[in-house]
Amino acid sequence: MRTSAILYFENEGRENLPRVLSTVKRSLNRRLELRQLKIVMFTATGDGPALAYSRLQKFEPRIIAVTFPPGFHVNRGEEEPYYPTIPKRLRDFFDGVGYKVITSRLPFDSISNAQAHNHEMQLIKDVLNVFGGGFSLCVQAVLSACDHGEIEIGEKVLVVTGDVAAVLTATRTEKFLSKTEGVVVNEILCKPRNLTITRRRAVPEQAPLFPQADKVIDITPGPVKLVEDKSAE
Repeated sequence: MRTSAILYFENEGRENLPRVLSTVKRSLNRRLELRQLKIVMFTATGDGPALAYSRLQKFEPRIIAVTFPPGFHVNRGEEEPYYPTIPKRLRDFFDGVGYKVITSRLPFDSISNAQAHNHEMQLIKDVLNVFGGGFSLCVQAVLSACDHGEIEIGEKVLVVTGDVAAVLTATRTEKFLSKTEGVVVNEILCKPRNLTITRRRAVPEQAPLFPQADKVIDITPGPVKLVEDKSAE
């Protein structure tokens, strides 16, 4: 029997990303079996995998980044729609260090004029969102990585979003709810305690779902500048 603590964040949001990666780093330091797992990261702008390169480099992680499809956008009231994308310089960097980047439709996305399908997909997202909005993205990232052949059915992986880290057993989208080969949530390493984004009525002023990413890695002509994290050593 294994016992392990879950780290809880007070609020949802990508501002938790540094602490998520510190939690992953501590887990990798303490548990040899986790170092053998691939890391699937859902990322809107590439900042997560970039920061992971800085903080987890000594483990030589095999990282698979999953991001939104082209044209995906978030409406922010009267503001111009926000289109989260991974900049080309980060994509080039990920390619250089061997990180895979998957840019495609997410498994639970809606389909035009397919109301019955869309209702079922929304129901699945709503159920997963009781653990926080990042949890639905965790599951979809793993399904997408398996659909694209980057991980195998039944393979355990570490999965990371801006405010969640967990260990899941992977499967493809069509087998998601299979009784024998469906996705399994094996462990939760950290997650938000309060659903301050998913349940927007819980706070008077809502933080943006995808704020502009902080610069965590500077890839310009010359040396790559990295941020060293000593908090979890």
